[in-house]
Amino acid sequence: MKKNKSAVAQKLAKTPEYRALFHAAGLRLTRQRLAIYQELASRGDHPDVDHIYKAVRPIVPKISLFTVYRTMNVMEASGLICRVTTWKSHARYGADLDSDAHFLCESCGRLENVKTGDLGPLRKAIEKSQGSVSRADILFRGIGKCCAKAAKKAKK
Repeated sequence: MKKNKSAVAQKLAKTPEYRALFHAAGLRLTRQRLAIYQELASRGDHPDVDHIYKAVRPIVPKISLFTVYRTMNVMEASGLICRVTTWKSHARYGADLDSDAHFLCESCGRLENVKTGDLGPLRKAIEKSQGSVSRADILFRGIGKCCAKAAKKAKK
């Protein structure tokens, strides 16, 4: 029980920081939004809405799946989170706004941030030839390190 209380206390310690973040985005910080954002910010696996809903429901028992969908859309529109579209337009979400690129393992579906370095020259070239760029999303697909050994064994 103490372990659970300390985890809750750690999450609540960041509430003023999150409140400022939400207010800067023009949003009110509600209990549901806080729980959803904290869950998303604590993960690196870019979960989909169903996974977020299942993780948040024990914290906010009366939350509905529709509320999670609506909250994700509002947070994305305000720039607090990013959406990464993967297989067949399946949306996954992340709170790390510094990553422009992701790697999708086509074997297990794992989605990870990729450090690409400076995309400034590419962005400038695109803006010169195509128009204003508001955001760049690069998705690399293949067999990730997480599944490479199993893929080699399956070929043998």
